[in-house]
Amino acid sequence: MVGDTNPSYGAPDDEAYYRETREMLEESYLGADDPRGQSGFRGDEARWERARRPIVSAVDRDGTFLDVGCANGLLMESLAAWAAEDGYKIEPYGLDLIDSLAALARRRLPQWADRIFTGNVTDWQPPFRFDFVRTELEYAPAHRRQALVERLLREFVVPGGRVIVCSYGSSRRPAPKAEPVGEILRGWGYEVAGQAEGSDVNGVVFARVAWIDRADP
Repeated sequence: MVGDTNPSYGAPDDEAYYRETREMLEESYLGADDPRGQSGFRGDEARWERARRPIVSAVDRDGTFLDVGCANGLLMESLAAWAAEDGYKIEPYGLDLIDSLAALARRRLPQWADRIFTGNVTDWQPPFRFDFVRTELEYAPAHRRQALVERLLREFVVPGGRVIVCSYGSSRRPAPKAEPVGEILRGWGYEVAGQAEGSDVNGVVFARVAWIDRADP
């Protein structure tokens, strides 16, 4: 099995990381006055689709889909619509670290209110396993990221299920840049089942997506 399969979360440096993340995202997202801003994105609907629709490239069948870091639920909503256009029905679920953002998502999407959870993906226990799980590496401190991916494969997806890793760049850097998530996963020993990317109108790649599958038992 790849990675640290028994990580010890909750160390003081980890707590500081999540505290700072909560403070930064809550202020930024809840201070926005449009759904995309409340999901951490700046731009119009067309730009949002260019940046986020590549995720649907990983959807190859009907199934349940957990969006880790769902914020106000806009991505859940968008992915369900885009997948339907491609001929697939996904049942979206969401998980967010921040209570106020999860509450906003429930208000925006009352039909899915009971599918939107609050918790830290590093120790939250899913109610069942999903066919697809979308995540970002920055949802864990740098030294926990490989273990996060392993935990998602081991505890969150069904056999044959898929973990989808995205990068849109880090808000902690002066010049955000989408990380080469496929290369990172391969460097950890995973077999990458597929990759996609999204480019802005100027040709700059501002979203990268890579996915890995859980082997059947």
